[in-house]
Amino acid sequence: MSGTDSTSPGDELAADIAARLAPWATAMGADQTAYTHHVLRVLTLCDLVAPPNVPPPSGRTEFRVAAVFHDLGIWSAGTFDYLPPSVALAETHLRETGAAELIPTVTGMIEHHHKLRRAGPADDPVEIFRRADAIDVELALLGRFGVRRRDYRALTRRYPDAGFHRRLVALAGQRLRTNPTSPLPMLEW
Repeated sequence: MSGTDSTSPGDELAADIAARLAPWATAMGADQTAYTHHVLRVLTLCDLVAPPNVPPPSGRTEFRVAAVFHDLGIWSAGTFDYLPPSVALAETHLRETGAAELIPTVTGMIEHHHKLRRAGPADDPVEIFRRADAIDVELALLGRFGVRRRDYRALTRRYPDAGFHRRLVALAGQRLRTNPTSPLPMLEW
C-alpha cells in the first residue's frame, strides 16, 4: 500500500469479501448483507482469538476463502445441511484460483466450524476459525475465548447483524419441521 493510499485494512477486507461473495448475490437475495457482515465479523474475530505467534488470519487466503464459503451452501444449495455444498464450493474455488494446496486446511475449517469441542490447538487454523464462528453465532454470550464483550459490541456496530441471527433461527425452525430427527445437521461432537 502506498503512502498516499487512504484505504484502511478493514476497508480492504470488506471490499475483498464483497467481491468474493458477488457471484452468489442473487442466491443470497435479501440475506446478502447479513451473511457478508457475518463473514466480516468472523474474520475479525479470527484475528482477536488467534495467539500472538500467528500471523493475522484475516489477511490470509485460507481464512478468507473458508469464511466466504463456510455457510454459503445455505443459499447456493438451498439447504440447512449446508456443510457438504459449502465444502464443494470452496474446493472448486481453490482449484480454479490455483490454490489447491489450501484445500485440506480450508475444508477442515468449514467441516469442523460447528464442532462443539476443540478442533485442535489454539494456533491451528481450524480451531481459530471454529472459535471465531462460535463467538458470532452465539452473540458472544457463551464462550468468548478472550474476546471482550465491548470489542464484540464494537464489531457488531461496524458490521451489523442485518437479520443474520433471525434468519438462522427461521432456518433451524424449518429444518426441525421437515427433519425432526436431524434439526442441526452441521453440529459435530
